[in-house]
Amino acid sequence: MSAISATGSPMGNLPPARATPHTTTDVFVKKADTAAASGFSPSSKVELSDRAKALMAKAEQERAVASQLAAHLAGGGRNAAAMIPASISPMAMTQWADSGAPSKPGASGPASDGIAAVKEWAKSDVFRNAAKAVADDQVRALVRDGQLSQLPALDDDQLNQLSEAERNIYGTVRSLQGLYDGMPKTMDQALADRKKLVLEAYPDEISRMRNGLASGSLKKEDGWDDIIASREAELAAAQQGTMKIHAVSDSNLVQSKSEFTVSHDSNGWSANGMTVNGNASALQEAFGTKNMQVGSSPYTGDYVITW
Repeated sequence: MSAISATGSPMGNLPPARATPHTTTDVFVKKADTAAASGFSPSSKVELSDRAKALMAKAEQERAVASQLAAHLAGGGRNAAAMIPASISPMAMTQWADSGAPSKPGASGPASDGIAAVKEWAKSDVFRNAAKAVADDQVRALVRDGQLSQLPALDDDQLNQLSEAERNIYGTVRSLQGLYDGMPKTMDQALADRKKLVLEAYPDEISRMRNGLASGSLKKEDGWDDIIASREAELAAAQQGTMKIHAVSDSNLVQSKSEFTVSHDSNGWSANGMTVNGNASALQEAFGTKNMQVGSSPYTGDYVITW
């Protein structure tokens, strides 16, 4: 079956990192994408989440942290508060929310607040895997649901104020925050984001492709006329307000794979979100057009934008 694919990870403003960029067509090097030549946009980078897995992760995280709090308070009686270990300090965790997640520490923004927050998180068992540079379901759920203060950018001197485990927590949480911040929160936002991308990027991209054909650096036989026509059709739809977005729950049409993982090496931090695949022929039959783009978000589920 023919397919439309979209994978990648918008990273936001991360610490020194090797972020995976959005895929764009390098019109002076690459040959035409098969799907693009058929009328579909070439693969682009988007991030999305499997909603069922996200809900399961949240539930598991709630149970785990609630159990931890219950253990802390096992002594009960008049001195119950004293049973909460010093690792849960007022600065970063002034209370435990009903969901079992630590509440947001202080005001975000200044580097000192970020450093203090990370140091406090490092004292909680919730972040034991993040301290090893591993993003687990608990931390993913906390970041996805906005339960952790937004971490600011830290320079080398500021990062040196953190231990290795604390730096791992910082890099893991901030990388995930970059991924989730790039996700549309509503279907309207998803459509608006696509329109904005098309309106800002396509005029120059179309011009470069036409210049490439005129100069001979792009070969007509590679299908660039079809790519240009597809870009122009999408640009016209964005300009005229005729682009539409459709929620999709049929796995025969769109399939998504959740990742939201982070990794760290000598070059810095990198992160991956999710991969979306669309059945091109089935989507064309379902929506009556060959012009479409698949996408998804942990906040919206899978969708298709048509024009």
